[in-house]
Amino acid sequence: MVCLFASDYGLPQAGFDPLAGNGVLIRGFEAHRAQLAAAQNPDQLAAMKRVFAKGETVTWCDNGYQWVYDRKVGDFFGAIVAFVIIPWLVLRVAPALAERLGRTASREEHRAS
Repeated sequence: MVCLFASDYGLPQAGFDPLAGNGVLIRGFEAHRAQLAAAQNPDQLAAMKRVFAKGETVTWCDNGYQWVYDRKVGDFFGAIVAFVIIPWLVLRVAPALAERLGRTASREEHRAS
């Protein structure tokens, strides 16, 4: 995912319409018509086209929050799940659950005899 900042591409231009002229500015990107319609100036439109040409999705971010969309952040949380939460579940919750299920099974066996 690519995070674009509107401030990097200049100020909005009054009257700029990427769909004007029967969509001449978005030719070749008709599948992304709705997203491209949000462009506020030609530079934003060009940046969005470059991202779509790579097969990626466009996300507009506020300055200072790009880290939220970084793959490293997702990998970090994945590592926490894999190396902290899952082992905790296996070491603490699984034995208690097995013991509880074992007691239930032994009671049923006792009743059957």
